[in-house]
Amino acid sequence: MDGRGLFGDRLSPQAANFNKAIAQGKSENYFFWRIMKGGKGLPREFHPWESAMPAWEDTLSVDETWQVIMFIFENVKHPTVPNPPSVPSVKRGKLVYMEKCVFCHAEDGSGKGVSAFYSSPRPRNFIKGQYKFRTTPFGKIPTDNDLYQMLVRGMPGTTMPSWKHFTEVDLNSLVLYLKTLSTKFAKFQKKGKTHKLTKVEPPPPFGQQSLERGKMFFDTTCSGCHGLKGRSDGESTKRNVDIESDAIRPRNLTKPWMFRRGNTPKDLFLTIRTGLSTTAMPRHSKRIYKDRDIWDIVHYISTLPSLKKPEISRIIKAVKTEGHLPLNPEDGLWKTAPSFYIPLAGQILEADKNFYPTIDSVWVQAMHNGDDIALKLRWDDPTFDLILKTLADVKESPPPPLPPELQAQLGDEEINDPAEAPKPQKYSDSVAVQFPAGKSNDGSLPYFLNGDQGHPVNLWQWISGSNQTTEMYAQGQKHQGEHRPVSQLVQSKVVFRYGQYQLVMKRKMITPDKSNDIQFETGATIPIAVNAWDGNVKETGTQKSISSWFQMTLE
Repeated sequence: MDGRGLFGDRLSPQAANFNKAIAQGKSENYFFWRIMKGGKGLPREFHPWESAMPAWEDTLSVDETWQVIMFIFENVKHPTVPNPPSVPSVKRGKLVYMEKCVFCHAEDGSGKGVSAFYSSPRPRNFIKGQYKFRTTPFGKIPTDNDLYQMLVRGMPGTTMPSWKHFTEVDLNSLVLYLKTLSTKFAKFQKKGKTHKLTKVEPPPPFGQQSLERGKMFFDTTCSGCHGLKGRSDGESTKRNVDIESDAIRPRNLTKPWMFRRGNTPKDLFLTIRTGLSTTAMPRHSKRIYKDRDIWDIVHYISTLPSLKKPEISRIIKAVKTEGHLPLNPEDGLWKTAPSFYIPLAGQILEADKNFYPTIDSVWVQAMHNGDDIALKLRWDDPTFDLILKTLADVKESPPPPLPPELQAQLGDEEINDPAEAPKPQKYSDSVAVQFPAGKSNDGSLPYFLNGDQGHPVNLWQWISGSNQTTEMYAQGQKHQGEHRPVSQLVQSKVVFRYGQYQLVMKRKMITPDKSNDIQFETGATIPIAVNAWDGNVKETGTQKSISSWFQMTLE
């Protein structure tokens, strides 16, 4: 209830903290008004605060809205289970579980609760006694402290929150009760066994030799799933991943803030050494990999990403430059333009949605020369539309190198059978930048979800199937179309590099069609937002990732 949900910090302003709002005296009637009217219902005096809160009056009934409000107030009033005892017990753990955990994990611990369908990955099946994050060897049951840390840490990027606000007695009681849901724990105790913990010795020095060894190990053992650059686009991933059956993708190693165990060197060492039970992530046993080998891999992985989550700037600077603006995404001139990180959230208002979209962010660069404007977008996507092999420059992660005796002597074979030629995805990969179509009378912005009837938006939408960018208009998520041919002036070029799209869009700043085209003026500030679709997971239409408005200033 603190505004830190899956998408809470990806839109601006951040989602409301209900704990603070209720503590400040906000009433049930106030909540009803805000839910029904959303950000667009704010009085004029609140502008320019453009809330990302959707208006739910056409989606939720009055009765459903009041049920939501009752749930919010009850959980703010009772964030924990009242009257905790002084000593932890299975009985107390069951009570806490039934009040806080049963919705996802089900009464029997099978992971098939009423909310399970809305979770990815699916909630843990406690009956099997298999846990991903342990200090014990692969396939073994976790220690009590492993279970405790799981409850306190939560799982970033999933619906499993941190329960660190629980009392110590309730956390320990939950640990006791979770152990009763699988027979493995009782058998372990009955046989008088003790846990064999994975030791984490101090790492060797971080140096060039360690990095070279780590890269060698990574390329031969890890890139098959995680990809050559760590963006989860490896060759094996294509066979292992099945989103509909919850066989989820390997972790994108360039985003360590999303690592679910944690992103310290010790956390990475444990994950590589012990593996992740119930996933395709194997253990790296001591019989094959010495501690130094694991540390070398950890050292190399630490060079792949930014070590912390990028800062979000609401202002995107379009730098002014002299001469021709490059259309090639890999032109050296782009290195002179600053990059701006835009987080993306799933579209949640329309019923046809994807709760866990693949594309969670995009990097934007912009430059102009007073005559033309060019935007460069970069976004990670572990798959690409195969038709681009015939339309664009594509470099995909190769299969891991095999020992010489296992390598087949394969040459570059020509594709003679038309049936084997690349075909476009049923649903294209796509990205769109969005601008207001014109200035409103009251100075307010169109709603960031494609505007509405009275406040239209322009969209420059690139589509992989045609490898073309089309200028669109929209008056809401379900009312959009193409501008007439005379207004189709945007040029674009895309490349795909090891799990990442790079796209440049370029257009004249001023166009003849001033009633339909967004116009750019030097020194002006232009609102900009982003939409993105991963066609590989059947995203199309309102199933997409979106951003709230940012401001682009033209230097």
